[in-house]
Amino acid sequence: MTQALRLVLADDHEVTRTGFVALLAGHPQFEVVGQACDGQEAVELCERLLPDIVILDYRMPVLNGLGAARLLQQRLPALKVVIFTMDDSPDYLEAAMNAGAVGYLLKDASRDEVINALQRVAAGEEALNSAVSARLLRRMTERNAGGTPTENLTARERQVLALVANGMSNREIGEQLGITTGTAKAHVERVIGKLGAADRTQAAVRGIALGLVTQP
Repeated sequence: MTQALRLVLADDHEVTRTGFVALLAGHPQFEVVGQACDGQEAVELCERLLPDIVILDYRMPVLNGLGAARLLQQRLPALKVVIFTMDDSPDYLEAAMNAGAVGYLLKDASRDEVINALQRVAAGEEALNSAVSARLLRRMTERNAGGTPTENLTARERQVLALVANGMSNREIGEQLGITTGTAKAHVERVIGKLGAADRTQAAVRGIALGLVTQP
């Protein structure tokens, strides 16, 4: 009998982890061999357990899914990374792919969709949510045609965006740049507006996807 593929699952919500394990329970092809509640723990588990696939939530404390994916691709290049998230924005998908992910699953996926995606990843294929992928393709086509609405950021705004991408608060950004917290907040709000983002997190992801900052 073929040995089951070994999975590590990282999500900061225990209910999500429990549900995912239950979803795969009894399936002969997959076995969850480790669980982590943040990205750093996921990296350490993978280095110790050497799984075939790691499934990472996008938003996690200590180290988010992107940061964990980048570290794992550097340290364990044969490991297949799947992002498991509620975020259906093409920005997040593009950033995940740039970080080395070969799978992008939404948390409302059915059991059959999850298993099919994992089987494709195990076979060396990509498994990306089709709806999000279609929106990303349209946006990339528009970008290549010069149709992107993104304004150029000033040098200071790029500095601020990089610090936001590193998870700094307005106060920490102010201290880093020698400006007041209020001024830092104003810069952050302008960056969010220029990038057409909904919040700080999406601004950071969009900045990474557009190559305005390197990934933290």
